[in-house]
Amino acid sequence: MNQSVNLNKHMFNLLIEKKIDNFSVAEARDSLMSQTNEFSKTEARKFVYRQLTYLERKGWLSSAGSGREKCYTQTKTFKDMSFNPRAFQTGRRPDKLPGTASFSSLTKEKNEYEGELAIVLGEIDEYRSLLERFPDRESLFHPLFEEARERSARLLGRINALSAVLKAAGSSVTPC
Repeated sequence: MNQSVNLNKHMFNLLIEKKIDNFSVAEARDSLMSQTNEFSKTEARKFVYRQLTYLERKGWLSSAGSGREKCYTQTKTFKDMSFNPRAFQTGRRPDKLPGTASFSSLTKEKNEYEGELAIVLGEIDEYRSLLERFPDRESLFHPLFEEARERSARLLGRINALSAVLKAAGSSVTPC
């Protein structure tokens, strides 16, 4: 009688539905990325590696080689078992919380805003310098200076909001 075990839905798709066997982490990562856009390339590699390590510890996969040349193979035990797709393993902290795939895009946004803010702060400094060097042209430079200050305030507000959200999301993850 086959034992039925819950398996992460992505790994279920790779190992059971696509029947990949004798594969490397990079091959599994590429296959995962072709089926979902939940992960960046780095996140996908880390996710696959953690899953493969877990499955190897359970004795369901075996490995040969080392480093990037390491290949994973399904064991007889694995092939004799029955699996069900499951979003996360019960009793363990999930690698990602539902909906946090978009948090990596929030981090990117925050970084972009920080870059824009640095540029705008440079503009503000230059407008100050121009105002000092050409006091007779204040009517030309002052509106540009004020506009740059307003943009910097909006960017700083966005950065602060995204920082707060990312910090709250990070603190909502409780360690095992």
